[in-house]
Amino acid sequence: MRVYIAEKPSLAKVIVAALGGTKERKDGYLVAANGDYVTWCFGHMYEQAAPDDYDSNLKVWRLSDLPIVPDVWQLRPRKETIKQIKVIQSLIGRAKEVVNAGDPDREGQLLVDEVIEELGYGGSVLRVWLQDLTDGGVRAAIQKILPNTTPLYAGLSRSARARSRADWLVGMNLSRAYTLAAQNCGLEGVISVGRVQTPTLALVVHRDRDIEAFASVSYFGIEAEFEAPEGVYKGFWQPNDAVTDEHGRCLKRGDADIVLSQVNEAAGCIVGLEAKEGRSIAPLPYTLSGLQVYCSAKWGMSAQRVLDVAQALYEKHKVISYPRTDCGYLSVNQHAEASGVLASLSGSDPVIGHLVDGADLEMKGRAFNDKKVGAHTGIIPTQQRVSVSDLSKEELNLYDAIRRRYLAQFYPVHQFLSTVILTEVAGETFKTTGKTLLNPGWRVVISDPDEKKDDEEQSALPSVTKDAAVAVIKSARQDKKTKPPGRWTEGTLIKAMANISKYVENPDIKKRLKETSGIGTEATRAGIIETLKRRVFVKAKGKQLISTELGRGLIDALPESVSSPETTALWEQALESIAGNSLTLDDFTSRQVAWVEKQIEISSTAKFARAAHSIECPECGKGILRRRKSGRGYFWGCSKYPECKATYQDKKSQPDIEVPRPECPVCGDGVLRQRNGKKGKFWGCTQYPACTATYNDSKGVPQLS
Repeated sequence: MRVYIAEKPSLAKVIVAALGGTKERKDGYLVAANGDYVTWCFGHMYEQAAPDDYDSNLKVWRLSDLPIVPDVWQLRPRKETIKQIKVIQSLIGRAKEVVNAGDPDREGQLLVDEVIEELGYGGSVLRVWLQDLTDGGVRAAIQKILPNTTPLYAGLSRSARARSRADWLVGMNLSRAYTLAAQNCGLEGVISVGRVQTPTLALVVHRDRDIEAFASVSYFGIEAEFEAPEGVYKGFWQPNDAVTDEHGRCLKRGDADIVLSQVNEAAGCIVGLEAKEGRSIAPLPYTLSGLQVYCSAKWGMSAQRVLDVAQALYEKHKVISYPRTDCGYLSVNQHAEASGVLASLSGSDPVIGHLVDGADLEMKGRAFNDKKVGAHTGIIPTQQRVSVSDLSKEELNLYDAIRRRYLAQFYPVHQFLSTVILTEVAGETFKTTGKTLLNPGWRVVISDPDEKKDDEEQSALPSVTKDAAVAVIKSARQDKKTKPPGRWTEGTLIKAMANISKYVENPDIKKRLKETSGIGTEATRAGIIETLKRRVFVKAKGKQLISTELGRGLIDALPESVSSPETTALWEQALESIAGNSLTLDDFTSRQVAWVEKQIEISSTAKFARAAHSIECPECGKGILRRRKSGRGYFWGCSKYPECKATYQDKKSQPDIEVPRPECPVCGDGVLRQRNGKKGKFWGCTQYPACTATYNDSKGVPQLS
């Protein structure tokens, strides 16, 4: 018996269909018509064990325990996957062959390998490489099935394992190290550090500081309205080098006023005229990040909310393809399914019927390209019909955006005439740009394209001729100011993560980041932003994301090697070497351990800005009082514990430090402090155990007599 283990349930259904259809449906697996069994994972079924799984003493965070490096790496099943793991175990226990049907990438390779290894399967393991998920594509892939030990697959598995372990080493060790450093400065909560999370936070912090440090510059322009024999048009002054700065801006109002007085109601001439036919091709079907960017700008939806709604359209309604994709291209075989998809669109919503009718199924645009297809294809509608009245408003918004992108693939190019007019008046040049529509093409389907119209671009221009005389009807000075960069939104931040190379100066690393599609993945970027919000490193204000004092403090405290995306680029380079079998997993892990050890050493000197509400320990003068909880309720203790064992009662969420603290009569070195004992409150010396003096409590003061 052959058992296929797919990465997700939807892929299992595709495999069964290619094997001749479903013969029998069971809880957790399907039986194909040819007798093969097809089961599935839910993404990664296992996760890295926590530090305290290795050693219970590691539940308490101590700098002396770092770095934590497992001798033998352990995995543990995710709680939500235990039932399905048992199903897979029962199937492969009687299988002659097991087929890894994970997605065709390193994570897809590893997540199925982990299941096979953890369940101790010792039989023959094969690998099916599924890029084209049409029936024909899956059948062809099954015919080309290879052993799972093939160097390509084995290398990918080791590469993904290396990535997982390196992320664990950074997250577990540096989060503990910097949390402890922050606590010493009076800050509460976990200071999480991550390979992708921290560079993403750095983007927000740096942008906010750029905005705050931005000094607006005033500059001046002139808008003139010209009358030509063929009609009226506007032009904008192009100041010469004598009156401009290095950015081509006129900074002196007086210079602009002189020109304004010269051209006002003067005569001019058209000295330049250029008209070119322009064409724009329909944008590709959405990737997840592309959909998140669009929905953030259009409706202010969070990245996580977009993912959740898209997941509902995929799993609950089954009307879109797999949404966690970083590829906008489609396989050539998917073109054959277009008629069925379009029929489902018009059948689901008659309102869009006229757009379906206008689609030309004979067109096979750039989206259908097998060479460009990655582990997944673009997000498109399926042949599943749905009544749009059954969709929520958010679901319909996303579904409409996705179906329109798909329909645009069957419409002709958008054609326009792009015109530039140069007009000279009193020795000064004015520029006019405009577009004249020739054929709307795919813009009939997508009415609000991503690109924005230039402020000085005119939609229509008269058909003027070169050397024609014109008259200035009116002119006016334009008083302008430079604007700071815009705050990040979840959409623009997702886009920046996917195109992180734009924010790196080193040319070699910039190139590497371009090749690796940025930092994070389509499936994880929304979660990273949610973590930043949950940890209060950033906060949402309308559509904007703004760094908090805590987030800025973390970036200030961290070395650049931790907060820079350049580290990710170097990691990816090493991971590719592992995949290509030119670097071993053990060598890579050893390098990461050495790097983490260095960062832990640096963390011991990290300085976080002390919280505004922090209270210095009255006893040692070095630590900060922190509110803690014991079995008897809240109390306050020194951040320098165990060096300083000072404690104070909690009084309305503040430390009760207005308690008499007399010098110890016995040793003279310590002071007496109130403690809780089995028989009630008493007073003891702060030099304990060197001094064991104790005194009874008498109405909140030590009874010394």
